[in-house]
Amino acid sequence: MARKTTKTPEELAAAHTKYKNAWQRENKDRIPITVPIGDKDRIAAWAKSKGYQSTNAYITDLVYKDMGER
Repeated sequence: MARKTTKTPEELAAAHTKYKNAWQRENKDRIPITVPIGDKDRIAAWAKSKGYQSTNAYITDLVYKDMGER
């Protein structure tokens, strides 16, 4: 019986990233936005102060609330 080769932590991380990126491409849409320099950090800080775990969660919540879905 052939012996399995052990992957290095770097190989495991690369495989995980590849899987995660493929899943994202197949299951999620992206909507990039552009803001003036400096506003990205201000928005991120505001989102954290409101209890959001990420800027994405904050913006997504705002959009869905505006659409009447949350």
